[in-house]
Amino acid sequence: MKKLSRKMNALFALIIVLLIAAVLLLNAVALVLSNRYPLAADLTANSAYEIGSETKAVLDALTDEVTIEVLAGEDSFGGDPYLVQAKHILEQYPRYSSRVTLCYIDYQSDPSYAAGHADLTLSEGDVILTAGDRVKQISLTSMFNYAYTASGSLTVESSRAEEAVTAGILNVLSGEEVRVGVLTGNGEQEEPAFTALLVNNNYTLKSVVLSTDDLSDYDALLLLAPQTDLSEDDVRKLEEYLYHGGEYGRTLFYAASVSQTRLPNLETFLSEWGVSVGDGSVFETKAERTYQYQPYYPIADHQSKTYQNMLIDGSAPMLMPLSRPLEVLFTSRDGRYTETLLAFGESAGVRPSDASGDFSAADAQQWGPMPAMVLASSRVYENGAVARQSTIVVSGSVSMLEDICLQNSSLCNSTYLVNLLNDLTQREESVVIAPKSLAGKTLGVNTAQVRTLGIVLVWVLPLAILLAGISVWLYRRYQ
Repeated sequence: MKKLSRKMNALFALIIVLLIAAVLLLNAVALVLSNRYPLAADLTANSAYEIGSETKAVLDALTDEVTIEVLAGEDSFGGDPYLVQAKHILEQYPRYSSRVTLCYIDYQSDPSYAAGHADLTLSEGDVILTAGDRVKQISLTSMFNYAYTASGSLTVESSRAEEAVTAGILNVLSGEEVRVGVLTGNGEQEEPAFTALLVNNNYTLKSVVLSTDDLSDYDALLLLAPQTDLSEDDVRKLEEYLYHGGEYGRTLFYAASVSQTRLPNLETFLSEWGVSVGDGSVFETKAERTYQYQPYYPIADHQSKTYQNMLIDGSAPMLMPLSRPLEVLFTSRDGRYTETLLAFGESAGVRPSDASGDFSAADAQQWGPMPAMVLASSRVYENGAVARQSTIVVSGSVSMLEDICLQNSSLCNSTYLVNLLNDLTQREESVVIAPKSLAGKTLGVNTAQVRTLGIVLVWVLPLAILLAGISVWLYRRYQ
């Protein structure tokens, strides 16, 4: 009996040892696999902690080595949910490609690292992408979209970490640089949200004085709501820029403002390209086609299927606040062509700039549909196909470039503009990835539905409950 008991104890001890060894071996295998393959399951509705198919395709096609350096310790990406999400996204890149190396660097305690990047302004949390001798810096703040709360404080609305890093990888691999000149000198309006959007999508921006600086180095120019008219020499300089010695291939993006006065030289220049910028402000009479009940914040409809089909969600609205009405003067003339990209609907009207304070919709003399954004081009055809062209994009609203429009994930303003400029500047290394929100799903309703829900929840439902209660009381009282 004692002998059997000793054997049982030995067998039991052996089983315990084998189980411990198996657990240790399993943990070791899991650790090795977790460093090489993604083993965790992302249960979020929008796969917020996983890279998408677009990024996986980029990583599968890599032929060069790419280094991702994060200027912070691993433990710095904790606490805040969006920092945790960004860390998870960064860790996906080396797991899906052996050509990607990810490392965290305490650059503040390593002066040699800062000396090796003397041309960069380094900040805590920035991401440095390197491929060969090409370097791309991504600031930590540019990896997120922001919004203001009801109390006026700024908060993170969604993460664009995957888009920023993937676009950055494409940028350092391609060696392609698209230079954009931001024209100044005529009281142009500053739009920091728009310029930041372009910088985050790997455009190189520089301020340019139209009257004095050389324009030949720029692939595109931005002319944002100048308050004073261009001189005849300025107009001639723009024409020469767009003609580019017969090579074409240049783009001018012009956005108008309701605060502008008449600009005869600029207006004549645009009319020669087939676009007229009218007087007044566009308003919308249908609540469901406005933003938060504001009639002068109307929604514009897509007219160009080409650019609508480039959107992740082709039904996403395009907001054109405080817009001036546009008119297309011709569809084609003397080698110049026009195409309406966005348009206001039939329910949109125009309030003249000199209208009195008691102006109402019934007083409007001009009604839609009318263009909101027009693409004008000068083309050279060879063998029946477009061989060369330069383009002017005319937007009736410069306010469409503000953060309220570009950082709102329910609108398509930012994605549409990036796609448009990518196409016109013939950028091949571009990627469009939807921002990822960690918030719960919101109830997406327009202003008309908000009004209907308000009536139902505030009046109809309480009244129905009250009537039901009275009916039950009367039934029991007189039964």
